[in-house]
Amino acid sequence: MTSPTQPRARSAQPWLERKAWATNRIRSHKRWEVIILWGFAVAWSLLATPLAYVQIPRALARGETLVAGIIGVMLLVAVGLLVGAVRTTRDARRFGDVALQLDPFPGSIGGHFGASTVLPVAYRPGLQFVATLACLHHSTRRTTGGDTEARESVLWQGDGMAQVQPQGDGIRLSFRLDVPKGLPESEPTEGDHHAWCLTLESRSDPPLAFERHFDVPVYATGEASQHLVLDAAQHPAAVQSRKAQLDEVAHLQHTPGGVELYLPYGRTWQQHLAWLVFGLSFGSFGVFAGRMGAPLIFPLVFGGLGGGFAAWAFFALSNSLKVQFSPQGLRTERRLLGFIFAWHQVPRSDLRGLQLVQSYTSQTGTRHTVWFRIRVALKNGKTITVADSLRGRAVADQMLQALAKATGLPARSV
Repeated sequence: MTSPTQPRARSAQPWLERKAWATNRIRSHKRWEVIILWGFAVAWSLLATPLAYVQIPRALARGETLVAGIIGVMLLVAVGLLVGAVRTTRDARRFGDVALQLDPFPGSIGGHFGASTVLPVAYRPGLQFVATLACLHHSTRRTTGGDTEARESVLWQGDGMAQVQPQGDGIRLSFRLDVPKGLPESEPTEGDHHAWCLTLESRSDPPLAFERHFDVPVYATGEASQHLVLDAAQHPAAVQSRKAQLDEVAHLQHTPGGVELYLPYGRTWQQHLAWLVFGLSFGSFGVFAGRMGAPLIFPLVFGGLGGGFAAWAFFALSNSLKVQFSPQGLRTERRLLGFIFAWHQVPRSDLRGLQLVQSYTSQTGTRHTVWFRIRVALKNGKTITVADSLRGRAVADQMLQALAKATGLPARSV
């Protein structure tokens, strides 16, 4: 008999112990998104509406425009939450209860992750759906104030394009991704743990506005798919998409005995422009609050954080990078608003190899985007960045292999 203090023995098939996975019918998060969003919308509306009705006239009568403005913003947030809840409900009803059937089951570390599903969407040529599989690490830590802070980081991410076939009155989506060895398995959700998430979204023109997220079981079984033989990462549309993303951030030209690479101003400008607006808005709020008599902590925190974001986004938008690999060596030149900001010149004998490095992860809702850069390792232990703003592992790998082939330098991931 096992003592209550002894750890529970690990099951040989732990994925069968989780009710949401046991039947190999993996449902999306959408039903929970609807419930949670409606809960927030109703609760916030019940708080903001009577507060606005009673306090805004009183605040205006006393000349407290800042208080009236803050309550007005709360009311606008309530309206936005209600609109979002209605739209999310309509989206859930439009596509129904989307569920995945995995092949193999469960998804396999060192093997394949394959899945298929059926959508009530009329088939037409040009429908495209991107499948993104990510291994996440969820952790909690104590802040200096004694509060608990939850964190989510991406350990690995892979993506590809699903096959789309007509089935009855709808369409059948199927895809298969290769999962490298050495990654952590799905774990129970208590405390710090690893989890695997799949995002399936449309990239069609005209837009279909479909996006679903799934918690999926992935374990080190080494199994291969029995029915899904095509690699989603090698789908022609996926290859074309990666090429288009590379062309947006870098211009590569082969030269005698080497290669030239130019990363222009304003690359990935949509991402950085959003951060610039966020930083300026955050900083402006801090300055405005300080002038209105708010405690010093407001302008310091909001102004400092907003200013930092704005400065970083401005640098990202206004710098360019020119890289030249030749038989003589490496030369890089980074310019800021047209002026030389930094440059390096290294002889060929000092170059050791190319390294692919994860720069940072951005998150919008439950969608993660991993950004990479490529750097050259030198014999003295230092490194020089030769490419950045690479969105996603597949795009970064394609650039890494192109540079390795053109320069003859060995390449590896860090």
